[in-house]
Amino acid sequence: MASDIYREGRLGSGVLADVVNYISSYSDDVEIFNAIVEINIAHVIALHSSGYIDREEAASILRALVGIDPSILSTMPKMEDAHMTVEAKVIGEAGRAGENINLGKSRNDQVAAAIRMRLREYILDVVGSGARLGLNLVEKAREFRELTMPGFTHLQPAQPVTLGYVLMAHAEEILRDLHRLIESYNRVNLSPLGAAATSGSTVRLNRYALASLLGFKDVMRNAVDAVSSRDYMIEVLAAMLSLSIESSRLAEHLVLWSSPQFSYVELPDEYTATSSIMPHKKNPVVAELARAKAASPLASLVAIAAILKSLPYSYNLDLQDATPHLWRASRDVLSTLNVLAGAVGGLRANRDRMAKDALAGFVTGSDLAEYLTVRFGVPFRTAHKVVGRVVRRTVDEGLTWGPALKEIVESAAAEEGYSVKIPDDEFSSIVDPAEAIKRRSHVGMSGEGYDAMAADLEMKLRHALSWRDVVMEELKKSRSLLEERARAIMGGV
Repeated sequence: MASDIYREGRLGSGVLADVVNYISSYSDDVEIFNAIVEINIAHVIALHSSGYIDREEAASILRALVGIDPSILSTMPKMEDAHMTVEAKVIGEAGRAGENINLGKSRNDQVAAAIRMRLREYILDVVGSGARLGLNLVEKAREFRELTMPGFTHLQPAQPVTLGYVLMAHAEEILRDLHRLIESYNRVNLSPLGAAATSGSTVRLNRYALASLLGFKDVMRNAVDAVSSRDYMIEVLAAMLSLSIESSRLAEHLVLWSSPQFSYVELPDEYTATSSIMPHKKNPVVAELARAKAASPLASLVAIAAILKSLPYSYNLDLQDATPHLWRASRDVLSTLNVLAGAVGGLRANRDRMAKDALAGFVTGSDLAEYLTVRFGVPFRTAHKVVGRVVRRTVDEGLTWGPALKEIVESAAAEEGYSVKIPDDEFSSIVDPAEAIKRRSHVGMSGEGYDAMAADLEMKLRHALSWRDVVMEELKKSRSLLEERARAIMGGV
């Protein structure tokens, strides 16, 4: 059996070792350990400021706290969680004074605060890494702005695009996902401290001052809500899931495009692997894992939602089982963004192969049909049929899509009752994928619009980075103030 500091009154006996192992959150509490220590430091400062403990008691407790690090989770006897371990360590070093460390505070509001503190760090890290991936995509989009390739629908050649334009599409979606995370931050950065177990405490502390010491922007008004709610997990994971889905689609493009069947791009050697038996292989293993790890936030989101569903207010230990899913997903999302940013940064492109496939894929077919309608008055559905027949004949006879097909187009139009005489220079331009891109009316396809779109994307991604830097600096200042207040108390005794 194992004993702990909470059981000696009501329960008396120790708890069985296998029960401790079953209910313990030790392996996952490493994520929130530093936050737990900081919360306790802030709480002791608040107790002293409100007159509940004198300076000598506060200093004794603080000295015990400032020297604690996560290694005690492996060196001290195993307990239910890191909260108990920290308290036991403090009591062991500070004696009777240490027994007041939990006055007016519960593990319920403490763990709720610690999770929010750790999660806000993950949000900042993910925003930073996501913005860097987006910026690398924009940089490559500028480099590949004139590399014509087939755009695909149903994974079949559809209309002409540039590689740069497709990469910017990925950056656009990443930017929206970063905005979702940024918007969630303020709802995460709320302090539940002071809620105690579920309805507050008779110990009156300044909740706003306590929140400020820990970098929280506001307090949660309702104590039951403060210890019960994990809805912010759902919100943040939903944003991370959206970002992961986008990352997986980018990764899928890298896998497909780097295959010999496409050969549009080549990944940097350091982001690939070879085979243990086939020496010729260059496998896109980073992109493959990035594609797979999108399942992590999805699985975590479903797991947490299932745990929260129908759970009565307020705190239940079920909530403990939700938290590891949050950390696992956050780690996977962050690592994926980091490796994809590197892979994209070193990407090389095969101009000739993409241009060849653009011609072979009839990607200017819709342009030709629109030209017949606008230039010669052929009804669009009829023009659609004419071009479809030309494509079928080109395939059947092994012809090449290009200027040589002009007479075949005119003949197919004549079969539908339309006399069409197309100038050679116009036809050559219409069926040329690169020229077709220049004619596109959609904003940003080419020219000045392309440059403007890239510049706007870069600006907004850098704004996301700037937001992260500002928030990190605010948290740094709060931590410095916390340390300063603690030193002032310890130095005064």
